Amino acid sequence: MNLYHLVTLGRFAVFDSKGMPLTLSTRKQSALLAYLSMQPNNICGRDVLATTFWGADDETRARHSLSQALYDLKRCLGPQVVRSSGQLVWITKGTITVDASEVLRLAEDRSSEASLAADRLYQGDFLPGMELDQEEFDSWLMTERERVRRAAQRSIGALLSAGPGALDGDEMLRISRSLLKVDPFDERAHCRIMETYARQGLKQMVVTHFNRLAADLDRELDVRPSAQLVSAYESILRETAAPAGPVFRIEDYVFIVEQIPHPVLVTDMHNRIVGWNTQSEQLLGFSKEEMVGRTPAMLHGDSGLAARIIDSALEFGSWTGEIALLSKDGKRCRQRRVVAPLFAPDGKRLGAFGQSVPSHMPA
Repeated sequence: MNLYHLVTLGRFAVFDSKGMPLTLSTRKQSALLAYLSMQPNNICGRDVLATTFWGADDETRARHSLSQALYDLKRCLGPQVVRSSGQLVWITKGTITVDASEVLRLAEDRSSEASLAADRLYQGDFLPGMELDQEEFDSWLMTERERVRRAAQRSIGALLSAGPGALDGDEMLRISRSLLKVDPFDERAHCRIMETYARQGLKQMVVTHFNRLAADLDRELDVRPSAQLVSAYESILRETAAPAGPVFRIEDYVFIVEQIPHPVLVTDMHNRIVGWNTQSEQLLGFSKEEMVGRTPAMLHGDSGLAARIIDSALEFGSWTGEIALLSKDGKRCRQRRVVAPLFAPDGKRLGAFGQSVPSHMPA
């Protein structure tokens, strides 16, 4: 019966069951929907909502504002989704799914499958930029944001606890970097990254990573690396083996591909974005920092579309078609796009890249 899906991690968006985005008229409306959807049993009292969202107003005005906001939500989502009776307001069970709620649920599951699912879902802080300058709501938002962040940290961190050999190099780097988006100074993640570089014989990368971390700790926290981290770093350096041969990584080619004079997106073999050029930033509004590590699904709405396009490109050598992409402001733009595999000099497939092309340009 799921009618809508709320994206609350890294951004806010509402999608219907067909993957089409819905636009709510105000930020407070969006915050109200997210708040209701995160409540136990999706139910809340009118008095609580009025105080939480219009605490600075007198009671009559606050209640009127709440009634208007609920009316607008019902009109947008349907009266079967947002319901009210007397002093209670609720979201009908099973009509809305929320990515943050799913991360919290997955954190209670200790399986690697659940941890990988949480890693895919956690795309950034809960409701970033949604502060309303309302004391009650902003306090709730800060608490929920930290709760979801810690849940994601537990889930993603569990993938690293199996040890440096449990995942292949690219997957270990990807998951470690995901954890660093949750906590930039997580020592497990930094150790796993250095261990992975060491197994690849990239001693200079180990040194560069540690030195950059030490500089960040000094600048951001005014502290030095812990004794345990220094000891781990020194041990990793001692055990770093010489590479058996050249190691080709997709990150080594991203800068070159990004020079194409059209919007470009580069993904690794796990369909995670590793490249995003300035033309893409200008077209869709997302910065490179916002996009790296995510999947193209956030641009399509349909989580399976990006995977199907990549699979087709890898199987047939390229994919060409017209697709609708979702920009940061929630608008859709149609784009003619070519997607092709990206290979290393030794023939190993590293990932894929897609670029938009003018409709008159032959594919």
